[in-house]
Amino acid sequence: MRMKLGRTALLVLGIGVFVIAFVTLFFIYARQSSAQEELEATLAGAQTQFAKLISGKDALESLLTQQQSTLAEARALLTSSQASFPELEASIEYDEVLTEIANYCGLEVLNMSADEPRDKEIEGITFVVISFEVEVQGAVNSVLSMVSKIATDERFASATVESVNIKVPRRDPLATAPEPEEPTATIKLTGYSYGGG
Repeated sequence: MRMKLGRTALLVLGIGVFVIAFVTLFFIYARQSSAQEELEATLAGAQTQFAKLISGKDALESLLTQQQSTLAEARALLTSSQASFPELEASIEYDEVLTEIANYCGLEVLNMSADEPRDKEIEGITFVVISFEVEVQGAVNSVLSMVSKIATDERFASATVESVNIKVPRRDPLATAPEPEEPTATIKLTGYSYGGG
């Protein structure tokens, strides 16, 4: 009986050790399983983030290429625009051209003046600006013809007519005195030349 009791105790002890070992291994496995799931979730998140970063990099590279292309086009446009503006020396010759146009239109030049050239910044580009004023005398149609020629003449491609002030003398239909002078006009224009800013 002693032997039977000893075997039973050993069997119970063996089962107890087995249960303790099984429970211990179960908890170790459960912890490893939980750690593995966390690791897999972290890895999946990292892969998603990596994919987003790669996608973002591709989009930024595409945007950079587009912006570089736009910048190259803008530089080419700026270069061609700068070429269309005369140098200051060419702008100073406006008075000769204005006299030529006035004579062509049958007008007499009474007075011509120009302001000192000054720098003016327009949209980040510095231009040399010269304002001209020419006073002519002749028929109103001739004055209008002169303004039209200035507006269409290539030599004034970088100039704008700022104002035209026409003075027509009063005529008295009952007067027997000689006709008053012909109309006069003051044409103000501004010429722009590239200043290199």
